[in-house]
Amino acid sequence: MISTRYFPLLFTTLIAILAGCGDKHPEKPGRASADSRGLTKSMTVDVSGALNLHYEAKGDAVGVGFLPGKLPGANWLTLSADQEAEGDRNEVSIGPILGFSFDNPDQQKQAIMFQGGRVEVAHDENSASYDTGSYYQYFDADKSGANSNVKLDFSKIEKLESSNKLLDRYRLIGTFQFNAALSPEQPSDECTKEAAKYAAEHGERHPGFDAKLCDAKSVVAKGSFDITQDFPATNKAG
Repeated sequence: MISTRYFPLLFTTLIAILAGCGDKHPEKPGRASADSRGLTKSMTVDVSGALNLHYEAKGDAVGVGFLPGKLPGANWLTLSADQEAEGDRNEVSIGPILGFSFDNPDQQKQAIMFQGGRVEVAHDENSASYDTGSYYQYFDADKSGANSNVKLDFSKIEKLESSNKLLDRYRLIGTFQFNAALSPEQPSDECTKEAAKYAAEHGERHPGFDAKLCDAKSVVAKGSFDITQDFPATNKAG
């Protein structure tokens, strides 16, 4: 099993790959209307809890990554919404979502638990990252991590006409929601010793750490998206 400390590196690499499989001609930042090819992207973001964010991203501020699978229903999908203003930068990202299918949007989908959803905020030199993996460690009482995965629902997946035989054009409309947490960069001795003592005396527990004792913070991120984009054509829409 891969140690969780390697997940950020793996996630960064994977996102770069997925982003390279999306639209090769991104829209100009801030454009709400469709470009000359009829492509448009928008996402709304609402984050509450230890952190509060409310914004809408449009055009190039919305990132869509897609990696086609070899089998139907084996595609990987990522979505992200950026906001930048006066030295501040916020980003809410989703994925990789495994098992995404254009043909069967109602099928069960699962995000990689430790990188399923992320909320990143930065102000000048200060930054913080809330993610689903930390939520699992500090807040999720469900052993399977049911509360630490992204809930992604599609109200519409519509295939549109495409003049390029190498690309399939789709319109995706839906909503998302996930829990995320900010964990301390260096947990205190009191935090780690309490977790170790409990495990030694009582066995496994969920969550493994005491959030209050460890000074972990949580948020709920939710929002909606309306995206029209070209994707690599497949013999069967996966």
